[in-house]
Order: sequence, then C-alpha cells, then structure tokens
Amino acid sequence: MWKQVGRVFLVAVVLLMTVVPVGAASAYYTVGSKGDEVLLIQQQLRKLGYNVKANGMFSKDTAKTVSKFQADKKIQVSGNVGGWTYYLLTGKRNLLPKDTPKKDSRQSLDNRYTDNSLSARYTKVKQFDGNDRIGNNLVSSAYRFLGVPYVFGGNTPDGFDCSGFTKYVFSHNGIKLPRMADEQYRIGNNVSRRELIPGDLVFFTTYEPGVSHTGIYVGDGNFISATTSSGIRVDSLNSGYWSSHYVGAKRVR
Repeated sequence: MWKQVGRVFLVAVVLLMTVVPVGAASAYYTVGSKGDEVLLIQQQLRKLGYNVKANGMFSKDTAKTVSKFQADKKIQVSGNVGGWTYYLLTGKRNLLPKDTPKKDSRQSLDNRYTDNSLSARYTKVKQFDGNDRIGNNLVSSAYRFLGVPYVFGGNTPDGFDCSGFTKYVFSHNGIKLPRMADEQYRIGNNVSRRELIPGDLVFFTTYEPGVSHTGIYVGDGNFISATTSSGIRVDSLNSGYWSSHYVGAKRVR
C-alpha cells in the first residue's frame, strides 16, 4: 500500500477536504429525537411497507415500527436507530440530530454507536471451536469506527487506511498483525469463502497487482474496511467490484 504514494496521497487529501467531520456522528435516535434525520428514517420505513407516521418526531409508535424492522432483519431489537439499523435503512452513516436527548450527546467517540446489533447478531452463529466469541469481539470493535475517514498511512481513530484499521482492531483484541495488507495476507490460516466467519480477514487486489486492500468479515457476505471514498464502511463481498477483486481470506486467532 505504500507504492504509488503521490497518486494515493492526492486521493486521500481530496477526501479529507470533503468528508463530514467524525464528531458529527450520533449515538442513536430514540423516543424524543426529532428533525430531518428522523423524518428520513420514517420515510424509509414507509417505503419498505411499514405503517408509520412521517412527521419528524420519534414517537413510541415509531420505536415500535423500528423494532418490527429490526426483527424482520434479524438484528437486535431495541426500538432505537443506531449505526447499523440506520445503515440498513438508508445506506449511509447518520448525522447528529439537532434535538437529541442530552444523555446521548455525552457518549465518547468509541461508544457513540449504542445499537449493539452487530455483536448480538453474531452470537447466534454456529460454534467454531470457540472462535466465534473472538470474532464477535472483533466485529463489535470494528463497528465502533463506522464512518471514521480514510487517511493514507493512518492507524488511529482520527483516520485509518485499510491495514492500519485491521491492525488497530486486532491489536485491541490482543492479536498482533503486521502493518501492511500484503504482510497480513502471509500469516494465519487460509479460509475459503464458504467457510468465512465473523472476524476473518478478507483481502483484495485494487490499485496494483497483488494484495493491496484488506478488511474484516462481519457475516452475511459483508465486510468492513477503510475505503478511500467513504472511510470505514460496510460492503458486500458479492458486489461487482469487490467480488471481482477478491483474493482470499485468513483466520488469525
């Protein structure tokens, strides 16, 4: 990933000039929240066939409808709209509503996504020699940084590149990884696509031959990684781009 520094650095600079500040991400939307983002949530629910009033006020009825949506999606049912629920509804990360209850605004950067649906979502996966507990922890850790911007060479919550992100997440779960994506691909055990479980590393070839991008598998054919276009986000392994650039996967436990 350190090759072609000039071209990649320029892309990173342009991105950082346009990205929404990380501090704008909210903890969650719950009863009492109001504004345009709540209206968007309600409108998306209506488009999906749910019976909810679209008035920009997060009422108890809205919470009940959100709970039904979460149950249908087989994620944690909380009635609140956190990072993952919002992503499933709108396809984008959420911004801080103007009238979020004060208790929500006191949360730290790392804990701003209180909809712990990802952690709960994968507690039901098949047991793999005890490894899924580690995988769940890795996925939960990774989702704490959803929306953090891409920074070339970045390896902190202020900004990550792809291998800086995976190294950071794994190190905070007691697993040491090499710094570079191609180096990470050389360790661990090979895993076929049909055997992937949450917490496995997935690898791709992107801007140059060989392994040049890595992410963390989160389940259901999806992975999370640091992208130059949108920072930390979730993508599908089955999408046209990522499927065609997929190299392989490793399990490092």
